[in-house]
Amino acid sequence: MSVPETAVAARRKNALLVRSAVPADHAAIRAVVIAAYSQYAELIPPGIFSAYLADLLDLETHASHGPLFVAEADERVCGYAAFYPDASAQGVGWPAGWASGRALAVDPAARGHGAARALIATGERLAQDGGSPVLAFHTHSYMTSAITLYERLGYRRAPEFDFDVAARFGRPGAAQITALAYLRRLTPARVHVSGLRHPRCPAGSAQPKQRTHQ
Repeated sequence: MSVPETAVAARRKNALLVRSAVPADHAAIRAVVIAAYSQYAELIPPGIFSAYLADLLDLETHASHGPLFVAEADERVCGYAAFYPDASAQGVGWPAGWASGRALAVDPAARGHGAARALIATGERLAQDGGSPVLAFHTHSYMTSAITLYERLGYRRAPEFDFDVAARFGRPGAAQITALAYLRRLTPARVHVSGLRHPRCPAGSAQPKQRTHQ
């Protein structure tokens, strides 16, 4: 095999793919979520963290409200996110008519290769296709790398939609743990004369079932 052929093979092997999840992916998704969120276990009281993690891992409930997506690299699931076409279904105060994301997770061993960015871009595309003016989600102050990425992508704080994680998971007497609200207002999808909708996606974004070479 020549050097150019070797380079092409390597790019294909490491290509990032964002696709719809299927039930057979659930075990791999849960492993990614546990790996991604366990690093925060010592920052949240055990009783609250266990309830919080159980909610993240409740894939059946998330899937009942909207599609689940995974990011794959080298044919292995390395990232995941749930998409809610109706943000109000999360029950955390988002208005009806907005879209939202939930439980974004990237395997720590796979970070830095664009998986989170590709999953967010997929959520934006779905929100635009559905006519939502906003994509919103919550994060936490200790998720500093994620916050840096969100702000770089144009997401801004919306403190009026913050909520107390302790109270949400049945620990109203515990010290408050604030879930920080972030949102981005989206450009409506363009409609061509053919009637087909073509969303304006950020440069470098990944589409469902499309490979992006790294």
